[in-house]
Amino acid sequence: MIHALRTLLFPAEPRRLPGRRAMKILLRAIHVPCAGILAAAYLFEAGASARTVWMVGTVVSGLLILLLDLHETGVFLLQVRGLVVFGKIALLAMLPLFEAYRLPVLVGLLGISVLSSHAPSEIRHHLAFGRDRFKGATTKG
Repeated sequence: MIHALRTLLFPAEPRRLPGRRAMKILLRAIHVPCAGILAAAYLFEAGASARTVWMVGTVVSGLLILLLDLHETGVFLLQVRGLVVFGKIALLAMLPLFEAYRLPVLVGLLGISVLSSHAPSEIRHHLAFGRDRFKGATTKG
């Protein structure tokens, strides 16, 4: 049972999915504007109902991108890019606790996203954990 789970999460070779790159590009094209508009909604003090639509769009598109990465290989979670994603998810989940700091947190998340997305692939795909045991995905897009 444990071996089957390990094989499912950490295949010997990253799984292929036809159209993965196109799907991720499309999802990012949805995710980035939703996140930007969400931050702007806080900046301009839009009502909760206006912010909710953009929060849902940001979260759903982000989770779909995460699922595509996890489908390829769970090693994603051990790479710098996966750790950054988990950090962003944690900050987003704690957003209600930062009532007075929501806008700076969202702007910081946008900044972290841009930096991590445009970092050299050697940094993004660096295995922070399990370097001697796992082969990480190195796909772009």
